[in-house]
Amino acid sequence: MEFSELKKTVRERVEIQETEFIKENEDALNIGFMEMNPTQRLIFSISTFKGKKYFSVRTWFQAESGEWAPTKKGINLSFDKFAEFQKMVQIFAQAIQLDQ
Repeated sequence: MEFSELKKTVRERVEIQETEFIKENEDALNIGFMEMNPTQRLIFSISTFKGKKYFSVRTWFQAESGEWAPTKKGINLSFDKFAEFQKMVQIFAQAIQLDQ
């Protein structure tokens, strides 16, 4: 599926958490965020680069001007790595459950 079609389909079928504080571009779709503190957020997005699709989790910060900008902290993996990533997240979940 072409990325533009994927973006349209995701917007229609998935309940995404809009990130109005970040300008959108044609090569990415922000699907949600987590507030780390008042000036830092984790942004979850999908994107495309040179025809390949990626998912990413990146730390963004709010500058003194009020604008939000990405940091170098984060991950960016191709869609074909998602199953492996998901497996690792499930292991995290199991480990965290043991602590409760």
